[in-house]
Amino acid sequence: MSELKTQIRVLESCRASREPHPSAAGDDSRQAQGLAEPSFRLNALAITADARSTAEVELLSIWRELAGGLCNVVTGFFTAERCYLVLSPITNGPANPVEARQLEILEAVLGGLRQKCMAIDLGLAPSTIALQFKLALASIGVGGRPSRAHPLLMLIARAASVPVSARYATFLGPDERNLRVISAPHPDQSLRAMLPVAEFEVVKSLIEGLTYHEIATQLCKSSRTVANQVSAVFRRLEVSGRNELVQRLLFEDTALKPRPVPPRRSEPCPKQGTPAAERQRHAAPLELAANP
Repeated sequence: MSELKTQIRVLESCRASREPHPSAAGDDSRQAQGLAEPSFRLNALAITADARSTAEVELLSIWRELAGGLCNVVTGFFTAERCYLVLSPITNGPANPVEARQLEILEAVLGGLRQKCMAIDLGLAPSTIALQFKLALASIGVGGRPSRAHPLLMLIARAASVPVSARYATFLGPDERNLRVISAPHPDQSLRAMLPVAEFEVVKSLIEGLTYHEIATQLCKSSRTVANQVSAVFRRLEVSGRNELVQRLLFEDTALKPRPVPPRRSEPCPKQGTPAAERQRHAAPLELAANP
């Protein structure tokens, strides 16, 4: 375990020396929203290049480059309509491919397999799977919370087994680096008509990688309210969590429908004077009091 932690520190220090721009893919809300000046300029350049592009790229080729250490993730961000991932080719130094076991874990977890299930399949401890997953993310330039991976990164990982393409453009970054941007429609589009506005705003922020606390701060709510709204949405859409929701929005959005609320069953009124009628008569005031 200590050896794996040492590997993380080495990978992160190598990435910091090789790339001056830190990754914001799956990072906190300030980076995701581009509030820092360099991030704002980078995002603006990426959006402009993407808007002018009509080219598409097979994401399998992007996945192979990431896995082979030929490029890494610079940042990931969102607009109201689209999500973006900016990539940088590795030119100064030899390729550093993702280790085979880490790549297997990375592909499976980003592709929708739960880490606990992966641990059972491989006969490893869940903590080991989590650590290997973090190592693999660090090796392709992704920092932040592994549980908040960028939707486009999840889409790219699925390209290893499902043919997927996305819009693609190249541009010159603020530091004169040659960068690439891929983009796709924001995964939340099909949720707009399904959810009330308040719940939609919460889930939209969750998809973009924010924590409950960050969502609460941004929307001026309590963390408990946010958690309750997220749980209600997950229950109605019958998903177990954020990553499963993103996977279904990316690949199965036509099947993603709210679970209908079952109608109340009408029961015949009991006859007056019977024990059932007496119980109903005594319970009625309590029910009214509980629901004023």
